[in-house]
Amino acid sequence: MDLTYQIQEALTKAGNYIHGRDSEDAGLKYASIAEWKEESGMVVASSSSTQSSGSSSNEDARRQWYKKGYEYWENESNCAATVDGVLGGFACLSKRDLEGSIDFVRYLKSSIRPELKLTKEENDGAPTRACECGAGIGRVSKGLLLPIGITQCDLVEPSPRLISSAPDYLGDKYSSKCRYFCTGLQDFQPKAQTYDIIWVQWVIGYLTDDDLLNFLRRCAVGLRRGGVVVIKDNTCDQEAFIVDRDDASSTRSFPYILAIAELAGLRVVYQRFQDDFPENIFPVPIVALEPKIWHTE
Repeated sequence: MDLTYQIQEALTKAGNYIHGRDSEDAGLKYASIAEWKEESGMVVASSSSTQSSGSSSNEDARRQWYKKGYEYWENESNCAATVDGVLGGFACLSKRDLEGSIDFVRYLKSSIRPELKLTKEENDGAPTRACECGAGIGRVSKGLLLPIGITQCDLVEPSPRLISSAPDYLGDKYSSKCRYFCTGLQDFQPKAQTYDIIWVQWVIGYLTDDDLLNFLRRCAVGLRRGGVVVIKDNTCDQEAFIVDRDDASSTRSFPYILAIAELAGLRVVYQRFQDDFPENIFPVPIVALEPKIWHTE
């Protein structure tokens, strides 16, 4: 079954929404995820006349989706290489965001997943490693991952302009503890059994459903036993998705995200919502995931 219909089936069975809307045009609404994808060219309605051209049409739409998102974030007028820039003008939220994330990881470690390795001492003297996905300038590595004791961080970011600014932002204390990968998450290939934490924040909306599914599958392979993939992102609660055509992104509902994670072979270890953001901010869940079946070489 096509992934879109698997997602819709999972949402419908659980009594969740499958309809969505445009972020700017109040009159532009979609009855289902499939309808939006068909109108955008992400999927082509099945018929004898479209099956032969469907694959190329899908790929053309996919390339355009990523091209638009790349151009948006590579444009300095849209996003300066600063905390305020990468947070879309919400630098005021960075401190409480990071504090919420630190509290999440500490609780996860102390009460849910004691086998999670954060420091060399906990890992029998071997370095621990994290991956910050959609890293921008390395805000999460500097404010969360390295301060909690992670030995080394890999930063993955598609914008050359932003990732090249990361070492200066990280400073002498942290920049030498990081490696820098300029690539989109749809192309990122984590090495097997490499990471204790893969942190994915405010970036999954730029991935298509198929690419998010495959990315999460690769992340599962990239985890060391006991490690977790953490997703922290905006969600919508009155529809399944909201499409932003300006930067080629979509905000999904939390059940929508969890449905993709489930189909990718992951299960929830622990979840909570960041509860101290202003009311005009999208709900932001934090969810730690693990593979249902751990990778073994």
